[in-house]
Amino acid sequence: MAKGFNLESFNRDRGGAQHEQGDVEIDDKFYGCKRRKKVPRWILPEKEELGVVFRGDGMKPFISLPLENYLLLLSLIK
Repeated sequence: MAKGFNLESFNRDRGGAQHEQGDVEIDDKFYGCKRRKKVPRWILPEKEELGVVFRGDGMKPFISLPLENYLLLLSLIK
């Protein structure tokens, strides 16, 4: 999907190799990949929201947004 946005990307965890820096590399940055049958509904955007910002007590904030939107942002700053 990242290559569709002209981003250099590699799957670094093929065959369960468990790459020490992350599962996927996109433009020299590493990302983990998690897959579940169901994800918590509170973490998904609703209404007209683009994404969801969330955090736990004493933690840094994170954002949940569609991958296509994130890849578009990466391609625009490249």
